[in-house]
Amino acid sequence: MTPIEVTPQPPDIDQRALRVFLKAIELVGGPRQLVELRRLTWLPSLMEAAYAVVLAEEHHWSAEEIARFLGVSTAAVRHLLRAPEAAVLERLRGEEPSEHNVHVAGGLAKLALDALRREEESSSPEPEE
Repeated sequence: MTPIEVTPQPPDIDQRALRVFLKAIELVGGPRQLVELRRLTWLPSLMEAAYAVVLAEEHHWSAEEIARFLGVSTAAVRHLLRAPEAAVLERLRGEEPSEHNVHVAGGLAKLALDALRREEESSSPEPEE
């Protein structure tokens, strides 16, 4: 197996991915909810998804670049980035998602990034005219 080369990244990417990861856990209901639902296995995928969504949405990296960075296939990154948020919400509510084969971590990371952006917009001061 070929070793994965990890290139140091600016801390803002790491911090942003961590914030997306934590917001996603909050959206699920917090760490205790993950334990109660026996969904701790979601955490590694959720961290990968947080990085992928931040790199794609905010840094405009291609799926190939993200795949190289995460050490996963390009197809996996594309699947993650295409995850429909609505289907993830259905699954979190305990409903059968309208779309099968939903990448929960990808959709959850996208929902978390959207929630963070809304929070940031509402907390930023209005520009003076």
